[in-house]
Amino acid sequence: MLLALWPMRMMQTTIDGAGFETRGFKSAVLQAEFPVTEKQVYDLYGAEYTGARAERTEKMRLAHRYDTLFLCLYGLFLLTFAFQGFRLTRLWHFMLMMLLAVAAAAADVVENGAIIAITQVVDEQGAGLSGWLNRLAFFTWMKWLSLALYFGMLTRFFWQLATWSAWPAWLGKVLGWACLAGCAVSFGAFITRSAVWENRMALAVTLMFGGLFLFSLLFRRKTA
Repeated sequence: MLLALWPMRMMQTTIDGAGFETRGFKSAVLQAEFPVTEKQVYDLYGAEYTGARAERTEKMRLAHRYDTLFLCLYGLFLLTFAFQGFRLTRLWHFMLMMLLAVAAAAADVVENGAIIAITQVVDEQGAGLSGWLNRLAFFTWMKWLSLALYFGMLTRFFWQLATWSAWPAWLGKVLGWACLAGCAVSFGAFITRSAVWENRMALAVTLMFGGLFLFSLLFRRKTA
């Protein structure tokens, strides 16, 4: 996860100052994941064919090349965490979490490919984005909901944290409810399909990633 900070930073640095017309989203990279219509695509990159629009599409492609490295690293982290969780607890749902980690990373790969293809259609001033938009929507939500379910399934582990570690039971309850809340926010975004909730989902998942990373650093097994 420490290594993943670098591609995250490079994604943001790449798109900074490119003049993306973000509408309701905190980040152009996030907005690029959720267009439903061709108009929303051109709202992001620019309606007119100009050098500035070509620069924006190129920067988006570069940002998603960094994102490919990022997804490999976060996928490996989630896979390793679930594997170690299974070794510690022998709870079967950690096996399912391993599958969810792979599903999220794989969906992210296809999502990146769809975003890059959309930028190429924009560059060529072509039509027929609907097929790419449908593919993008399917795999984008597959990624986010796989992550939501992964964190949601940690609730049971955290609620029983005192069984596995020397940490107090109340802290496990807090962590468990936080995971459950993050999962609920993600499904709220899926139901509403609004930029407000999609921003909240991205923030919730980012916070859960950070919290899980800190937990993995500080966790100590129960010795007696």
